[in-house]
Amino acid sequence: MEEQGFKIELKSRSEVWWHYNADLMCGCFDADDNRIGFASTASDVADVGSNLTERPADIPASRSVVLETPPCHHLVLYVYIIPHTLPAGNDIDTTRPFEAEIRISRGGRLLRTEKRAINQWSGASIELKVEAGK
Repeated sequence: MEEQGFKIELKSRSEVWWHYNADLMCGCFDADDNRIGFASTASDVADVGSNLTERPADIPASRSVVLETPPCHHLVLYVYIIPHTLPAGNDIDTTRPFEAEIRISRGGRLLRTEKRAINQWSGASIELKVEAGK
């Protein structure tokens, strides 16, 4: 079987999504679990600590981050969602976690969809092992 690459997409519909930079990186492995490649991408909105008061005009509210890997058998994916602008208030009701979605496909076939609750204060660090058929 010819190996194919994976496509990973990270997105959110939250109105606070622009407060976060997102980094995706993964190690790509063959069937014997030897690392044969590495892929990464980033979507940076602002420097950490910028504390912007509004979304920059060139950043779409519905932005997504897409990572495509070289052909491989499986991968280990790391997703980092890093706040550059913290919530304006400290009321728990207005700073509840928001939802982000990770979609993983291969050869045009959706393999996995995961929704994660992201803490508005700390962001998230996510590790996923993804195999060809799972």
